[in-house]
Amino acid sequence: MLIPKKTIAILFGGQSTEYKISLYSVIYLIRAIDKNKYNILLIKINKLGKWYLCDINNILNENKLLLKNQIAIILGNKYNLINTKNNTLLPKIDVVFPILHGFYGESGSVQGLLNLLNIPYVSTDIIGSSICIDKDITKRLLKKLNINVTPFITLYKDSYIPSFYNITKKLKLPWFVKPARHGSSIGISKINNEYEFINALKLAFNLDKKILVEQLVNAREIEIGIIGNKFPKVSACGEIITNNNFYSYYDKYINNKKIKLIIPAKLNTTIVKKIKKLAIKIYLLLGCNIMARIDFFLQKNNNIIVNEINTIPGFTNDSMFPKLFMAKGLSYSKLIDQLILLAIQRHKSKTIML
Repeated sequence: MLIPKKTIAILFGGQSTEYKISLYSVIYLIRAIDKNKYNILLIKINKLGKWYLCDINNILNENKLLLKNQIAIILGNKYNLINTKNNTLLPKIDVVFPILHGFYGESGSVQGLLNLLNIPYVSTDIIGSSICIDKDITKRLLKKLNINVTPFITLYKDSYIPSFYNITKKLKLPWFVKPARHGSSIGISKINNEYEFINALKLAFNLDKKILVEQLVNAREIEIGIIGNKFPKVSACGEIITNNNFYSYYDKYINNKKIKLIIPAKLNTTIVKKIKKLAIKIYLLLGCNIMARIDFFLQKNNNIIVNEINTIPGFTNDSMFPKLFMAKGLSYSKLIDQLILLAIQRHKSKTIML
């Protein structure tokens, strides 16, 4: 018996600073997805927040003439989307796969919309997304749960900003200054002196009204992927080694020859078990489901510190998330199958909360 194909809507682009990363993630996702199992519907969100049907050949193209097919949304109907060019309903969508990195994509916004549309989606739901997008909230919650995080303070735009001297009383130099709700190392600066601090504040506050000042941790950078709902599974551990001051946006996406991704990371069995156990604990405590990548620091004394949680990790050819699962024997294509299945299973298990 021939199993009918499912229609997967890949939602990409978006209004965050990680727009271009989303485009490249989608290219590799489309290459890997099993075309014998899925019909692909590409929906591109431009930087103004407008939704368009997109041709596979125009993922990277910003020409407005190629974005004629704007989409409107219908609530309370199993056929939720309409092409405004000819007022035709789009096919019923079985699962949405949002590749929307950063704010609006990982913040719970699009997750809430998809809940209203009653469509399964490949992403942590509203609560987990809104917690994990905010590094300040994440770190405060983890501290309350006695989980180690990097020493930090939070600053707010248009509020009192402590002097450089006063911050040195709380945090040892060097520091990192970063936007609280951005990813891919965008807007991050390493701070050694007051001049660098002043410039870093301008850069970070230009991106977010809330920023973090974090103390540098001398440690190895270890990452791990997780997929699942109630009973999550972990990937292999990977290590990032860079010659620069930190793992910057430039290192990740422009000149990644300066970095090494070691998968699996060279760690003893005891440490690997501790990291995996802690990763699952954090994943469940913060309300994550479907998938996430958790970044840790491992100090020389084997102290494990949580850096951050990414609920829509990169899917490019160089991204850690798919590579970590490949090291466990799960191909990119099979990983996509698993994520889609998890989205469908979670959707079926949802109950109305009164």
